[in-house]
Amino acid sequence: MCADALRDEFQNLVSAEVSARRDRVGLAGAFAEVARALGFTVRRVRACWHHEVRSVTLAEWQAVRALGAARLAQEESRLRHEDALIRQRLENIRQRQAALRDLL
Repeated sequence: MCADALRDEFQNLVSAEVSARRDRVGLAGAFAEVARALGFTVRRVRACWHHEVRSVTLAEWQAVRALGAARLAQEESRLRHEDALIRQRLENIRQRQAALRDLL
C-alpha cells in the first residue's frame, strides 16, 4: 500500500471515530473525545476530519487501530447482548404458542 493510501485510511478511521460520537456530543465534542481517546490534539483530529494530514507516525497508527478494535469489541458485546434478548423473547413466544395449542 502506498503512503498516500495509508494516510487516507488513517484519516478515514479517525473520521469514523468522530462520526460515531457526533450525534451524541456534537462535532466539537466528538473532536475532543476522539483526541482524548487517541492522545492526539483536537487540532490533529480536526485535520484528519478535513483530510489535511500530510504524514502519520507509527504511534498514531497504533493508537487508531487500538481504539478501533476497542470500539468493535464494544459493538460486538452490545450485539451479543441484543441477540440474547431477542432469542429469549422468541423462546417466550414459542412457549406461549405451545401453551395455547395445549389448551385448544
